[in-house]
Amino acid sequence: MSGESRQGDILYQIPREALMWVLTAVVLVILPQVLNVPMWVLAIALACVVLRILIHTGRINYPDRRLRAVLVTVTLMLAVVQLRDLGVGLESATALLTLGFVFKLIEMQYKRDIYVVISLCYVMALVAFIYSQSALTTAYISLVLFVTAIAMVALNRSAGVKDAGGTPRLALKISLQAVPLMVVLFLIFPRLAPLWAVPMPSGGTTGVSDEMTPGDISSLGRSAELAFRVKFENSLPPLHESLYWRGLVLDEFDGQTWSRSGRNFYGGRGSAIGPDWEGRSERGGVALEYDVILEPTRQEWLFGLHLAERVSGNVSQTINFELFNSELVTQRFGYRLRTYPRYRTDIMLLDRLRRRNLEIPEAGNDRARQFATDLRASVNTDREFARAVLAHFQQEEFYYTLNPPLLGDNSVDEFLFSTRQGFCEHYASSFTYLMRSVGIPARVVVGYQGAEYNRFEDYLMVYQYNAHAWSEVWLEGEGWIRFDPTGAVSPERITLGVEAVLQNQPGFLSESFFSRYRSMSWLNTLRLRMDALEYEWNRRVVSYNDERQMQLLQSILGDATERRILILLVALVGVVVLVLAFSIIRFNGRRLDPVTRLYFAFCDDLRRAGMPRNKGEGPLDFCRRIELSRPDLAERAHAFTRLYMQLQYESIPQDPKGRQNREAHRQLRKLLMRSRLGMVPFLR
Repeated sequence: MSGESRQGDILYQIPREALMWVLTAVVLVILPQVLNVPMWVLAIALACVVLRILIHTGRINYPDRRLRAVLVTVTLMLAVVQLRDLGVGLESATALLTLGFVFKLIEMQYKRDIYVVISLCYVMALVAFIYSQSALTTAYISLVLFVTAIAMVALNRSAGVKDAGGTPRLALKISLQAVPLMVVLFLIFPRLAPLWAVPMPSGGTTGVSDEMTPGDISSLGRSAELAFRVKFENSLPPLHESLYWRGLVLDEFDGQTWSRSGRNFYGGRGSAIGPDWEGRSERGGVALEYDVILEPTRQEWLFGLHLAERVSGNVSQTINFELFNSELVTQRFGYRLRTYPRYRTDIMLLDRLRRRNLEIPEAGNDRARQFATDLRASVNTDREFARAVLAHFQQEEFYYTLNPPLLGDNSVDEFLFSTRQGFCEHYASSFTYLMRSVGIPARVVVGYQGAEYNRFEDYLMVYQYNAHAWSEVWLEGEGWIRFDPTGAVSPERITLGVEAVLQNQPGFLSESFFSRYRSMSWLNTLRLRMDALEYEWNRRVVSYNDERQMQLLQSILGDATERRILILLVALVGVVVLVLAFSIIRFNGRRLDPVTRLYFAFCDDLRRAGMPRNKGEGPLDFCRRIELSRPDLAERAHAFTRLYMQLQYESIPQDPKGRQNREAHRQLRKLLMRSRLGMVPFLR
């Protein structure tokens, strides 16, 4: 009984090759979590991998129950302490999952244990997609899945198989066979919310905020992180002066900070705006349609050109013509907009909007108030007053800088009459304040201005350093008109882009390596090509939602009813399965190594000579039967069988390149030809 038990243990032990592939898959699947879990978790993971190797080589024994209990207890204590910093969320869950994953390594002894580890490899691969669905991440996780498939094949191959290269080839074959079915299910199967649609943890660059204090937007000038990409349907609008990507309207001012007064959505979340925009807008000219792919911001607001209307996507709009998503943008989010080049909004201003856009604090910034009053008395109209303020910025010694000095409680006074150095938010804030001081409705708008053109896929890239603030002023008979006081101080900022103005200023793009390779043409070209690849991946794969799926099905089926979709899905899956089954049967039927094919040809010759091989009869038994029944064929059968057995079942030592095997194979072929010549009189 003990012998049978030992034999069973051997059958369920982990093969050396399978263990090496599993450990490789474990290391690869943990690497993407380097930035998402604490360093002590990664240190424990590395220690578990090393311990597993030491156990396998026999240098240490498996840990007993007491040691495992101590390890788990200490780790749980560290995890509880760490949870006070991370909180209960995605990062803490990822850390705990990683710990449980790697602890399984040091206790696995049998094949059933390694199946659990392989299953956890797939789970950890899904976790990586929570943080990123980029083309690079997808390619890397595909490699991880391939290595995991190799481990599964190695675990289930016969221990007597010595073909090391055959394991990866078989795993590759199995993986490629799954690709057609994967494509069909991706295109046709109903789109469900994926695991990676969970809210992302906080941190990173969120971009434009719903509050603006002097210095907020200038801090974004240090970041080269991508904000969003834009693809126009037909021709691109002129760069850069026409590209004002409108975000939020800030209409409340407390003396220091501009903020939003409220949401005031039209028609509720996700509703489409009527064609007349409730009678508050006029549009004209040829419409521009464009697709936007927004990077994760963990905010709800979206960006588009002025007075943009939704074409597709779950987009709502506020009373101030701001664009909002129905939920926080925690993953890349695609939507389609339409904008007209000519527009007028709020020709008749609602009373509550007028009051809101005239409010300023009762105290503070007295010099700015007096300056606005005196300047307004010197002109005839509100438009002339706005132009006079812009002329003041242009003619006086004002400077556009990424590193303005700090301002105190009377920020407008200090900027206008003391420091005179500021970024876009300084000019927009002071300009809007001066307008309101003399009874002209005005508000601050924050968003982005300008873009970089990617010639490889004909789209625009808007970065965080393109963040910008400007003003909108309401004029009688004209409605809301955009004024950009930054353009009066630094016209190049608007016409040439922020890079042309700030590239030599300290701190510009200081938070990234972006500035290091933009001056090198070949690296810049590589950067644009990589971003173009990423853009196409997001546009065609990541952004493939239920709306785009329905468009595809309607183009195929016409009326895409549930019945037709189900029939199409079953038909396509059936075709794929039948093709794969036919290819596997055909492939396996013809999958004979050259030596076996020669032996079967020899057996066929013997059958024609009147000595057929019985079903299931081994080569040696067949040879012995020939010697007894047909002595005239015995010599040929013995020579051929001996060489065949040597090639098929015996390993030739010191032959790493297989030269001796190839020579023996040639000899076997010569023997077959000689046997055929000798058996000519007997062949039927």
